[in-house]
Formats: sequence, structure tokens, C-alpha cells
Amino acid sequence: MSKALPAEGKGVKVFFAEFVHEDYVFGYVSRLIYGESGLQNIYILENKFWGRLLFINNNLQFTSRDEFIYHEALVHIPMQSAPEGWIKRVLICGGGDFGAAREVLKYPYVEEVLIVDIDPKIPQLVREYFPELLPENPNDPRLTLITGDAYVVVDQYVREGKTFDLVIIDSTDPDIGEENQIQELSHALFGIDFHQKLLKICPRGIVVQQCGTPFTMVNILLGIHKIYKEVYPPAEIYVYRANVPSFGSDNAFIMRCPFKDPQKPKGKELANTYYYNFQVHEASFALPNFWKEALGL
Repeated sequence: MSKALPAEGKGVKVFFAEFVHEDYVFGYVSRLIYGESGLQNIYILENKFWGRLLFINNNLQFTSRDEFIYHEALVHIPMQSAPEGWIKRVLICGGGDFGAAREVLKYPYVEEVLIVDIDPKIPQLVREYFPELLPENPNDPRLTLITGDAYVVVDQYVREGKTFDLVIIDSTDPDIGEENQIQELSHALFGIDFHQKLLKICPRGIVVQQCGTPFTMVNILLGIHKIYKEVYPPAEIYVYRANVPSFGSDNAFIMRCPFKDPQKPKGKELANTYYYNFQVHEASFALPNFWKEALGL
């Protein structure tokens, strides 16, 4: 008779499957250490390879093993596309996990960073389960966290005449299925109305947005690329990529940048990054042919 398996600590060991496409799943044998069904369905798993994983509405948001790739690509490419010291005020729509803010605050000339996230549970859970995502100084006086709907807050900023130099949309993926299905909370952040408002609060600055993985969900990139072309000057629109292993393929990012040659970094090289460097910056703008074909480039 076989011996019983040893206990592995807190949490039920489960096989957790994430549907990434029809008849295609990513599977994780992990310990479930947190679960809640509230404003969003939130699960935190612990895995021997990936470390801790955060799922929102059954979709993987990041892992502690490779989140730095996503957050550094999301932040440092737009930050380095502007002239050194130009970006002073930054708005992060979503981003309650603090990862994007952690990277922005590495620039000493940034004066203000606002995070607007709709779910108050995410910052609380990150502080407890993912402290590595917090800024070097978690109490950095430049950082403000606002619990609220970014669409509503941006609308308020339009009325107040508030402006920013950089807007980062760091949200969950939007829905790409039927129009009558239940919508993700991030859905409005991928709409034309929202970007028309962003143009008013960031008229001369940079707007960057994550667009999912085109290999499995090209609809997201094509939909937001169409909106960018309708709202921003076409010559100021750029698509770049970063390979995030836990996402299964290259993640797409789209950026409105009014400065020339964003492919060439304009600031000082950072010493405290694990993914980003100037060579990676330039290479990120090299797109596969099937992306170009889909985008009509």
C-alpha cells in the first residue's frame, strides 16, 4: 500500500484551468490560498514554478515569477519615449496591483502618480500576497490611490481641466465575445468615448494601453487600434510587444506618442530593471508579419 502524501501547508491543492481560447486551456496544479466572489471573482494560487498567481474573473493577471516583464514594458517604453524629465504627472487607469506605479516611481523627476482602480480588494491583496509589486517606498508621497471607476474619474478630470503627461491603461482584458454577455469592469476603458476624454486631459502627452495577446485574442488589438486611429493623429500611433511567458505569447501594447522616434530611448539607462534596457526598447517595436497583416501596416 502506498504511503500518504505529506501535507503541503495552507490551501487546497487544485488543478486550475484557464480558458485562453475555444478548446484550449492553460492548466496549473497549485494551492488555492485565496478566493472570493465579490465585485470580481478573485483567486490567488501558489505554484512551485510560477510562484503566486492572481486571477480575476478566471483570467490570469500576472504571476510573481514574470510580472516584471509586463510592467517594465508597459511603463519604461513610454517613459523613455518622451524627452528626459518631461513626464511629471502620470495617471494609471486600473493598476491597483501597484506594478505600473512601482516602475513609474523609479524616475525621480516624476512629481505625481495617480492610480484609479475600481476594486478596493486588489491593493489590499497585493499588500498581503504580492509585496514585491509595491514601490520601493510604499508610502511615497508622490503616489495617490483612488478607489473608483476610471471612466467616471476621467470624466470628472475633463470638467475640472486637469491634465497629465502620461496616461497608462493597465486593466483587465475587455470582452471580445457577444455584445449581450456580462461585461468586464474594464470594458469602457477600451471605448472611443473614453479615449476622446483622454485626449482632453492628455492633449500633448503619451497614452499607452495593454492589448492582450494577438495570437489568441487579436480582436482586442484590432478593436483598440481602430479607436486610436479615430481619436489620435495616425502618425503618432505605435504598437509594440513584450513576451510574457505566463501569457503564452507576445503581449501587445498600443501607444499614442507625439514625440519623434519613440523607438529610440531618450532618457538615462536604468540600473534597477530586470527586463527593460535600451536594446529591448528598440527591439520591442519590431512586429511579426502576421501582426502587420492584421493591422494593415
